[in-house]
Amino acid sequence: MVKKKHQRPEVEEEEMENNGKQAEKPGTAGKKESIRKEKREKPDTSEPSTIFYLHSLMLFGGRLLNRTLNFYNSLFELTHTDKAKIYRNISNHYAQKGLHERALSYLKEWAQLDPSNPEAHFHLGIGLASSGNHKGAIRSFDRVLNLNPGHKGALHRKSGIYLKLKDYKQASEVLRQLIELTPDNPKAYYLLGIALDRMDEIDPAVEAMEKAAELGPEEIKYFQHLGFLYERKEDHTRAAQCFSKVMELQREQDEDE
Repeated sequence: MVKKKHQRPEVEEEEMENNGKQAEKPGTAGKKESIRKEKREKPDTSEPSTIFYLHSLMLFGGRLLNRTLNFYNSLFELTHTDKAKIYRNISNHYAQKGLHERALSYLKEWAQLDPSNPEAHFHLGIGLASSGNHKGAIRSFDRVLNLNPGHKGALHRKSGIYLKLKDYKQASEVLRQLIELTPDNPKAYYLLGIALDRMDEIDPAVEAMEKAAELGPEEIKYFQHLGFLYERKEDHTRAAQCFSKVMELQREQDEDE
């Protein structure tokens, strides 16, 4: 009998068993040799990728990966993108199982192994923020910005944390940096408007929210907040215009549904 090869998909094992049974049937030696030749020459298209094996190693090997990552990297020349996919996927794997501390540990290990990679610190910052460690998240985003001052994602996430912490002054400063990099970003103007509103800087808040509404004319919340700001300025005519726009957009959304 033909021996089964371990670590193969079950479908392939069945095919090998069938081929073995055919070879045992009475026939000529030429037929038997033909079967063997066909099996040797048949290309194996089912081999998992290198990334698949590394995913598996990380999932089941634990800290073994930390001692062998450089070896695998020298063999397969893994790029930052490859490593990012691996660590992110493993972190997501544990996060989905509710093992958030373990998920976070992989992100920390990635940042330690690849300290000059801003993406490692960026994803660690996201993980820390999700776990409620806002100060740690801000430190991670600061590391990102030290490595890459133009990292828009880090600026956006950092401003969001400051807003959550009600540190509106810091939030507004970070958002202004983000706007310099992305002047056509309506959400950045919207968040800046909220931060300025909370600081009672009504006129600059109106300017920021007007810009958000100009860049995002189909976003209901921009006009809604702008209407409230006009009300604070006692500009009831413009406030009414904004609220009319809100109702118009809401009707359009209801019709689309």
